Amino acid sequence: MSRNLFQRFLATISLVLLHGQIIGLVTFASNGKKLYSSMWRKLYTISVLCIYLAFAAFCIYTIPGVTDVPSVYKYSSYIILVANALYAVTVCFSNIITTKKYIKLLEKIIGFDVQLQTTCVIIDYNKTKKRTICHLVGRYIVIILLNIYYHWSMERSQFGEKMGEVSAFFLTIFSSAVCYQAIELVWVLQTRFIILNKQINTLVASSTMAIATTDTKQPQKIFTTLCKICTLHHHLSKCVKLFNEVFGVVLLSMFAVSFVVIVHCLFYTSIALQRSVMNWAEVIYTASSSLNFIVDSIFVCHVCYTTIEEVHKTGELIHRIETEDHDTIDEIEMFSLQIANEELEFSAAGFFPVNYTLVFSIIGGVTTYIIILIQLSATLGKEQFSL
Repeated sequence: MSRNLFQRFLATISLVLLHGQIIGLVTFASNGKKLYSSMWRKLYTISVLCIYLAFAAFCIYTIPGVTDVPSVYKYSSYIILVANALYAVTVCFSNIITTKKYIKLLEKIIGFDVQLQTTCVIIDYNKTKKRTICHLVGRYIVIILLNIYYHWSMERSQFGEKMGEVSAFFLTIFSSAVCYQAIELVWVLQTRFIILNKQINTLVASSTMAIATTDTKQPQKIFTTLCKICTLHHHLSKCVKLFNEVFGVVLLSMFAVSFVVIVHCLFYTSIALQRSVMNWAEVIYTASSSLNFIVDSIFVCHVCYTTIEEVHKTGELIHRIETEDHDTIDEIEMFSLQIANEELEFSAAGFFPVNYTLVFSIIGGVTTYIIILIQLSATLGKEQFSL
């Protein structure tokens, strides 16, 4: 049973792992029986990183040769390229360092599924697999359409500009892959919290019926089931904490780079809108370049927030169980204290929680920096920005 669930679970997230392996985000493999750290995959990740760092260095080298471009654009290109390089280095080495914890996280989720099956609850793996496929296809459709629009509407004649756009395309793919992997794993955890809450709802209905029918056997069944749910919930809570250990630094880097890119793109959109002769194709492309980063930041915050809401929902549901059985009442109190003491949240390496509060903080920060940059740009003169 355990091996069968192991293979079914890996088949469910196989697309997530395969996609991560291609990009260089997954440094372990499976032999069909267990997960193990792979030295070859780690070397592949380092090789991909070295290739990108060499390409980024070459882009930085070619920027001074680009003519008819204001110096402020060149300086910002330096900042973006360096930020991208640091982002790639941080994510790749973080994945290599946390390989064992990543494996442990997946094994814990599989262990949860094994325990869950003993309560006669079956997880719909096919539904999860379809979601991962639709999610990935949707991401690449948007990325491809944006790039098709760019090549159709914009003309870059200089070599340095073309290299810069290739670097930007790599950053979009890389950041999208990071978010895709994190979102799918949070969704996996959220699905299991939802299953537990459905079981508690069933207990609530059973407790009401037991009181109405004065069934003497039903309270014992409720107590036994509630004990199992409490154990499973604690098991799943450990998975959330382990997720933070694996993806905390990765999410911190992702949000930092997303913030820089969003400010960069929206600022240059405002500059393009101030030109006497407006190129709408350039305005639309510059604004849409930040679209992936904006959507991904909101998407990550959304799935993390809704997952924690499911945890809080559990604390509310268990108090709806109507019972006069002292053992069940004690178990409800212990379960409630367990949820309160764990204080679950998804965080970016402990610096800040990942929820809707972060979205509003990003909006406020982006708005503030764009206003400051617009005010500073006015002092640089019309000639520098070609207005």
